[in-house]
Amino acid sequence: MWPYVKLFKYYLVTFLEILHVIIQAVNHYIFSTTEKNIRNEIVLITGSGRGLGQQVAVLFARRGAIVVLCDSDEIGNSETLKLISELNTEQRVYSYTCDIGNRTEVRQLVERIQSEVGNITMLVNNATVLTSNSILDMSEDEFARCLNANLFASYWLIRQILPSMMRRNHGHIVTMLGATAVFGLGNFSAVCTAKSGLVGLMESVDHELTLGGYDGIYTTAAVSHYLTTHLFQLSKTCFSPVVPPLTLDYAAKKIMHAILINRKFVCVPRLYYLIPFVKGILPARAFMILLNTLVNPKVPMYTEQESIVNGRNSRSGSQHIPRKRSYMSACQ
Repeated sequence: MWPYVKLFKYYLVTFLEILHVIIQAVNHYIFSTTEKNIRNEIVLITGSGRGLGQQVAVLFARRGAIVVLCDSDEIGNSETLKLISELNTEQRVYSYTCDIGNRTEVRQLVERIQSEVGNITMLVNNATVLTSNSILDMSEDEFARCLNANLFASYWLIRQILPSMMRRNHGHIVTMLGATAVFGLGNFSAVCTAKSGLVGLMESVDHELTLGGYDGIYTTAAVSHYLTTHLFQLSKTCFSPVVPPLTLDYAAKKIMHAILINRKFVCVPRLYYLIPFVKGILPARAFMILLNTLVNPKVPMYTEQESIVNGRNSRSGSQHIPRKRSYMSACQ
């Protein structure tokens, strides 16, 4: 009889601990709006040349952080650098050009930052390469490049930066995800593979930090709806009237708030929290019907036709010519 009593007590204690954590989480979610001070934190932001990365970089700079910009687009990075420099407060910002899909460049980048700026205390994995092709039409090189930039780059950066965070038990790792992290979408096999892998990577890293007792290192995974960047300006789905594209400013502020209150997982908008629940309770075929109704993968997504100006892509202000999206960078 005694072994059963001991087992019952073990599970009861586990249940009470889980209940206590749930109550704490609900209390934190409802009542805690205190944002942490990130002044003098050294923040590395990948894909900072434009879009969400640029917007987040400006928000970090406004709060007094030491911002380290990283993008393969040197001109875009210069624009972000200029935006931050124009702020009224004293800013400390550094700019680096790097192809994060190349492991050697990533290693050299981190070494340069550590010697020229200092140990990175906050990492924002934002840079993304986006491909839109069926799995049969996509080449192996294209698939591999997408995984290198979207998945392995985050792994390489975490491997390089995490040891210094662990020595001080201080840091924060942020990964930007999209809708493809919560469900698989046709013609986006490479992106879905990478983003789903990032979810597992972040959860595993968080578990390892918990097991090691590193309570001063936080992780945040951010899922956002598609944004009103030039990549998606003309894209239309049946879901658009319910959840229209997000503005960069709105998405960046919501994600920034989640980072500053150390939230592990954030969806913008909140409706995205329901996707794993709906996916879990519906039969697989029923969820597929729902997905095809709201976001039909057979309908090509379009964006504005761009002209090449001064060696980089620039919007054409006089004419909007839709073209099929075949390959692009979500950093743009």
